[in-house]
Formats: sequence, C-alpha cells, structure tokens
Amino acid sequence: MAGRGAYKRKAENLANVRARHDLLIEGIRSPAQVAMVVRSSLIGQRAFVALDLPKLKIKPIALNTLKSLSNEIFTQPDEENRTGFSYLDALRVRLIQELSKATLARTVAAKEDRATTITENLTSRLTATEAHCIKLQYAYMSLYSAINGLIKSSDLQPDAQERLYRVLENHHTAFSNLFEPKIQNANDGNGKVSNLHGREN
Repeated sequence: MAGRGAYKRKAENLANVRARHDLLIEGIRSPAQVAMVVRSSLIGQRAFVALDLPKLKIKPIALNTLKSLSNEIFTQPDEENRTGFSYLDALRVRLIQELSKATLARTVAAKEDRATTITENLTSRLTATEAHCIKLQYAYMSLYSAINGLIKSSDLQPDAQERLYRVLENHHTAFSNLFEPKIQNANDGNGKVSNLHGREN
C-alpha cells in the first residue's frame, strides 16, 4: 500500500511539472492571456513552485522535487542546449520577458491611440470653429447690408440717415479688417475707412 501511495504521489508530481511546463509554453505563445496570479508567480523560483491552479493540475510543490522531476522529464536539449530544470526555469524567465514586451507594446499603442484621439478632437473643434466663424461673418454682413439699405432709403429722415451712416462708418473702420483674406490684418487695429454708397467723407 505504501508503494502505491508513493507511486501515486510521484505520478501527480510528474503531472504537476508537465502542467507547469505547458503553462509556460502557452504563456510565451500568448502573453496577453496570462492571468495575474501566474504573472505574480514568475518573480522567482520559490514563488513559482507555490503556484496553485487545481483546474490545471498545478499544485504547490517542493523546489527540490520540481528540480529532480524536471531533470527526469526534460532530457531533450533546447536550442541553448539546456535540459532538465535549467530548461524549465529558462522558460519562466522567457515568459517574464515576453510579458514585459507585451506590456510595452500595449503602452506604446495606448499612447498612439491617445495622440490620435487628441488630434481628431482638435481637428473637430477647429472645423466647428471655422464653421462658426463663417456663420458669424454671414450674420454680420447681412446686418451690415440691411443697415446700409436703410441709409439709402428715402423713407428715413436725413438726420436718421446721417446717424446710421456714422455708426456704420465707425464700425466699418474698426472691424472691416477682420473680414479681409490676409490673417495678419486681423491683428492690425488701424482699419481703412471705406466710403459707403451715396456718401462722401
């Protein structure tokens, strides 16, 4: 009976070691799928042997047992000519490196996405501002034309026409440069006086 118990324990430990090997291989293939509990276990050998994932047949195991069974199972050298526990532990280290690369890639991608979003938002705001300015210009010119039409109307008294003319002339002197095509003119406070139709300075 004692022999059967020892055989069963060894079989479970062998399955445990193989499951840990498969876990590392899968993690290297798909770093993004590695669970946080596994990531935490990779920081060192003792943390790794303490990993407990019953559904994957991974249970805490003594470090010496992991080493001896790894030496028994992994006898085929890898590309770096490593076997046994050296091979298995190298997989742990490699997975750490792959996780770091994946994290860096996500960070870079996130920064690029944020930069793209900021650019798109600024472009959208600029387009909206330009459209708003065009509407304001249209509204201003409509009002300007309406007042100019009143000045020429024979229905108004001459003194009213004169007062409207002066108001419009002063306004035109102050702000006409805002509607000129050259941007630098918008910063020039010395607007040119334009004679209105039917009037002289």
